Amino acid sequence: MANKDNENSCCAGSGCCETNQNTDNSRRSFIKTVSLSAAMLAINPIKLMAGPFSETDFDHVIPADKKLTKAWIESLYARGEAMHATGQDLKYIGMPINGIGTGQIYLGGDGRLWRWNLDGEPDDVWKEMGSGHKYMKPDTPYSPIDQGFALQVGSGKSKRVFRLDANGFQDIKFTNKYPMGDVQYADTNCPVTVHLEAYTPFIPLNRDDSSYPVIVMRYTIENTSEEEQDIAIGGWIENFSNYRTGKENSNGVRLSQYQELEGLSVVECWTESLDDDGEDHKIPFHHANDFGAVALGVLGEEKADFVDTMRSQAGEVNLFTANKPNNKAKHIQKRPFNDKAYASLGREFTLKPGARKTIAFTLSWRFPNARYVEGYGKTEWSRDINYYATQWPNASTSAKVVALKEDELRSETQKWVETWYDSTLPYWFLERTFIPIDCMQTQLAKRLAMQNNRYGLDEGVSCCEGNCTHVWHYAQGVSRLFPVIERECREQVDLDLSLKADTGAMNFRCSTKAFKEAPDGQCGTILRVLRESQMTTDYTFLKSVWERTKLTMDYVIKTWDEDEDGVMTGAQHNTLDGNWFGKVHWLTNMYIAALRASAVMAKQMNETAVAQRYETLATKGAAAMVDLMWKDEFNYFIHIPELEPEKTRGSTTGCHIDQVLGEFWLYNVGLEPLLPRDKARKALESLWTYNFAPNVGDFRKEHPKGRWYAAEGDAGLVMCTWPFGKENAQKTNFHKYYNECMSGFEWQVSAHMIWEGMLEKGLAIGKAISDRYQPNLRNPYNEVECGDHYARALASYSAFMAMCGYKYDGPEGKLAFGPRMQQDHFKAAFTTAEGWGQFIQKIENETLIAELNLRYGNLKLHEFTLDKVKGIQVNRVIVTLNGKKIDAVFKAEQNTYVIQFKNGVRMDLNSKLEIKYSV
Repeated sequence: MANKDNENSCCAGSGCCETNQNTDNSRRSFIKTVSLSAAMLAINPIKLMAGPFSETDFDHVIPADKKLTKAWIESLYARGEAMHATGQDLKYIGMPINGIGTGQIYLGGDGRLWRWNLDGEPDDVWKEMGSGHKYMKPDTPYSPIDQGFALQVGSGKSKRVFRLDANGFQDIKFTNKYPMGDVQYADTNCPVTVHLEAYTPFIPLNRDDSSYPVIVMRYTIENTSEEEQDIAIGGWIENFSNYRTGKENSNGVRLSQYQELEGLSVVECWTESLDDDGEDHKIPFHHANDFGAVALGVLGEEKADFVDTMRSQAGEVNLFTANKPNNKAKHIQKRPFNDKAYASLGREFTLKPGARKTIAFTLSWRFPNARYVEGYGKTEWSRDINYYATQWPNASTSAKVVALKEDELRSETQKWVETWYDSTLPYWFLERTFIPIDCMQTQLAKRLAMQNNRYGLDEGVSCCEGNCTHVWHYAQGVSRLFPVIERECREQVDLDLSLKADTGAMNFRCSTKAFKEAPDGQCGTILRVLRESQMTTDYTFLKSVWERTKLTMDYVIKTWDEDEDGVMTGAQHNTLDGNWFGKVHWLTNMYIAALRASAVMAKQMNETAVAQRYETLATKGAAAMVDLMWKDEFNYFIHIPELEPEKTRGSTTGCHIDQVLGEFWLYNVGLEPLLPRDKARKALESLWTYNFAPNVGDFRKEHPKGRWYAAEGDAGLVMCTWPFGKENAQKTNFHKYYNECMSGFEWQVSAHMIWEGMLEKGLAIGKAISDRYQPNLRNPYNEVECGDHYARALASYSAFMAMCGYKYDGPEGKLAFGPRMQQDHFKAAFTTAEGWGQFIQKIENETLIAELNLRYGNLKLHEFTLDKVKGIQVNRVIVTLNGKKIDAVFKAEQNTYVIQFKNGVRMDLNSKLEIKYSV
């Protein structure tokens, strides 16, 4: 909370610095009568984190001295508690709860399932999304399907029905355990409490078992009264196949059927056409995107106690008066397409006082048709097939598979949840760095069976198709959690469909649209090849793509660095949707980072001369970037345009958010930086000073144009500011992007700062994003940019890696850690090519101890590196695997301790590697 007394605000480590005295009355007039604290108090008292400010603090609109309060600074480091919500704060929560690439379904804060979108048709108007309105006007629960669960409770003839949502219970609490949901229900009028655990299997490194079109809803009912209670719990589901296209093509029939399968009782609903060949049909009935099937099941060998396959109404009315399963329900039931059609089932049991029982339901689906094809050789928007639909013939079969494996799938999912959140790091940090992976559980991600099962990844939900290289290269989470997906995207898309095999030119958007290169995306993809190789156990993947990778690196050199001076020039299209000309700091930085990565890969492929050429160019480019683009008086890099002012597009003399983006990338693949460390850190310090706004609303009052991803009362890192004035720049077009706060860009700066040791500032940028996505304000599971669940936000995972000091090279068998905080007691999850687990660092009796506990898969190591800890003296190590001492070679380097295992070490499931560093 902000304090009125200046002495209670925190300066040290909070960006306090001298205020530039160059006064501009017109820029400061709007804050003459209102301080930041007062403005923010009116918006949301919980978010007060800075101030108070005076008029002179706003000489450059964004205060140089952030005046972050002591309480807010402390919140950066505090362990805190899991995000939770009650009452009105539940309304925005929408946690993606379906498998990877299977559509989009949200778990709401009150446990209802909403925003069912299984056919890929946009739910939102592009004008709304593209203008940034989704941040300012967050969605609340809606759905094309009526589906839900309810509870009947009582003793004797006195029974009441409670819907399992906000309409049925007074007291509901949602607690984040993403990828699992946790909802608790209580009501003074209800003699039982209910605990919902909702999930779809989510197991890092196991893509297939994380891609089921199945949701499991486990309800645990506890009798809190002093009387025995008769309980019935049931659910209903609407047959909504062809709900869009059927309006024009209603010559069909709705069908439903009850089945008793191994471990599952299930009702399934689907449709059939009576005349697919009719001339009036615009789309064949079974080819429509919204043609499909849905199923509701109850897990266990016990059969359902009541079933209704011909239900004609939604909701809980008459839900519990349905008949016991009979032969009629087991036959396919038919009704006219235009009828409202539902199916339901449930269980009955008795609970003694204090007793509890869990009933688990499944919701599953099969919508085979995809209509978002972008691949070459096909007409845009032509038909494809969702890959998951090729794995199961109907909606019930996938639920049966989950039912048979439910103990294992749930156990592995829970194990990951426990591994991730059982950490010493703050809950807010763990949540915000991990949650953006949920974009893979939305319409953004689809796997297309008619295109060699490749992934089609949009930038955001219903937004900007084509595995866009200059957006997706920021994303780090998928590569560390499901590396096979990223490898396949390199093999099948970027270095295949998007590549011109004769030149090495790479289309930045894999689509039927005009071919266009973007050097930031092309360089980022080269860096991604190295990253994907590091998340394997040998060089098989790299060997398979190396010639194409080398070809595309050489194309970048030939096209944008023809004189080979290490600096890019010419028309440089990029993620800010335009051609920049001249010497562009951040694009050259991406270029030299790609050169360094290519040099490393060339060495690994035993091409020494090629590696030397790339490394020489990278070194030349780094020196030239400093000589030409570093501005001493600004303390940051600038863009030097080559066109006259009226034609120039770019940041020119501005302080631009991505100016050292390539250095960020080098940290992510464990390579040495190219730029002088003092210059890189000063550039990051300048971004903090000139771009981090404790209240973005104050900045946007002066610069109102542009989209809104941070608003009045929100803190954020602005894309570009001009603290020293604009030079040689187009007078218009500076509002798009430059005035905005977009979390993906912010996360890369946050991560880079943490890597560079600027811990507090990096945390502050991340916490500002976290504050913007609290459930009382908007959906905490949806970081918005151009569209919902925007992929660039996956840069957040790099902040987690930076905090751990995590580096991994699978083919070389190298793993390294260097916690940036809590060095005396640190605990966090880690992933490798074939296994994941928990890393622990602690100090006991002046002995530094590192532990690796493997909880999934296996791990092969030849070398383990740990950063030195100040104040701890080390001369020797003792290494044990599962309590048995193993041989190792120890050496202390300048900043690290390196342990090499001559014959290698293999860790299997549940094994523990412990290293004790002592005098």
